[in-house]
Amino acid sequence: KKELQLQEEQEQKVKDQQQQQQQQGENDTRVNGASAQSTNKTKEEQNVIDHDHHPILGEVILDLGYKRIYAASAKNLASIPVWERQRVYRHERAKVMATEKRKSLELGLPGIITLHEASNGQLSILDGQHRVGMMAILQSKISSSTAKTGNAADEALNLDRVLVEVFPDKNDSDSSTTATTNTSLASDVFTEINKAEPVKLVDMPGIAKKSDRRIIDDAASMLCKSYPDMFKPSQRCRAPHLNVDNLRDALFAADVLQRHSIRSHHDLLVWIEEKNAEMRSIYASSGDDDNVDGASTAMKNVSKTALNKAIKFDFFLGLDSSWLYK
Repeated sequence: KKELQLQEEQEQKVKDQQQQQQQQGENDTRVNGASAQSTNKTKEEQNVIDHDHHPILGEVILDLGYKRIYAASAKNLASIPVWERQRVYRHERAKVMATEKRKSLELGLPGIITLHEASNGQLSILDGQHRVGMMAILQSKISSSTAKTGNAADEALNLDRVLVEVFPDKNDSDSSTTATTNTSLASDVFTEINKAEPVKLVDMPGIAKKSDRRIIDDAASMLCKSYPDMFKPSQRCRAPHLNVDNLRDALFAADVLQRHSIRSHHDLLVWIEEKNAEMRSIYASSGDDDNVDGASTAMKNVSKTALNKAIKFDFFLGLDSSWLYK
């Protein structure tokens, strides 16, 4: 009996040791798993931090997928090159803009700076290069003025948080495809931005009298309805066509209402029709001979196609702008 009892005790000890080892193994697995999860979480968090922080632009304010929004410093923006196909940066223009902006610092910085980010991370300015130059000049002048006078009035304009939008290209393993995609995206965004028509002088607040603008608007609208084939929606239209907004602005810039004492849209329309008749007398005779080469000096820059269309629709005001100043 004693031997049987000892044998049972030994077997129980072996079972207890096996259970302890199994429990220890399970505990080790849990610890290792938790440690791995913690490590992975730390890596994931680090990746998020890296994605949300740009070394030049700073923290991402909003990520829309197709573009990201930042509040970057003007100083850092000044270090970014202009996109290769963008118009040439002219420092003199930026200086004039800075001088004018000093008069309206309280308005802040309307608009947004647009950047393109290539798949390799290279940034370039698609829109706003002269505003970036203006801000760099302002920052220098404000710092210099504050250092000399101690007056911080100019600090109302926060140049450390400038609104920026970035259009990123997606990564592509094929380098040739990537280069093409980079150029295509930048070109598409640039074209999209510049499709917007600029505000005309006549429409700027406080420039034209409300009564004068109404006279010009009504006359231009009536003229457009009378000659629909000769008006185009694009402000970049070619002769012999006109754009109604270009016409409005040209009438205002030429000071037609004041120079000719015009007080109603009807009077303005009559004056415009008279000018069209004068232009007809200059251009139509050469069209009868179907020969632009023998035309007067005023007609040497007019194409045969443009002249023929002007004659066809009896509208000659789009051939040149000299009539505005006669």
